[in-house]
Amino acid sequence: MSEWRPIQGYEGLYEINECAQVRRNAGSGTDGRKVNEHMICPSKAQNGMCYVSLWKNGKRKSHMQHKLYAAAFHITENEAVRRLYYGFHGNQKAVERICILLENMQKSLEQEAQKGHDRHDEILYVKAFLSEIKNDNVHGIS
Repeated sequence: MSEWRPIQGYEGLYEINECAQVRRNAGSGTDGRKVNEHMICPSKAQNGMCYVSLWKNGKRKSHMQHKLYAAAFHITENEAVRRLYYGFHGNQKAVERICILLENMQKSLEQEAQKGHDRHDEILYVKAFLSEIKNDNVHGIS
């Protein structure tokens, strides 16, 4: 079963799930008409990214789908893009193996840095990526 989270700024109106599907909650519109719960279909921009149009107080605003997803699930926008557009959906065992590989890579780079090789940027990148994966894993996002 999908976990639905409110979209920031649209609490009570719209929600998003871990598959980045957006739905309108049941309620009433600004003109008092009843609104049934329904899914919002995203549109594609020319660059291939998806966006959704959300309504609030009689005004429509378009939002990039990956940004809404990142904000709701407390992940970086880069990670959201990776998951939505590049199909990265790990499982627990895969995440653990990736973490071990990254930790080993980090140790190896640090050893090379001690020998005088300039690996500072690579070490920072590996640390950041490892941190993102571990953070997502702690929050149950995979």
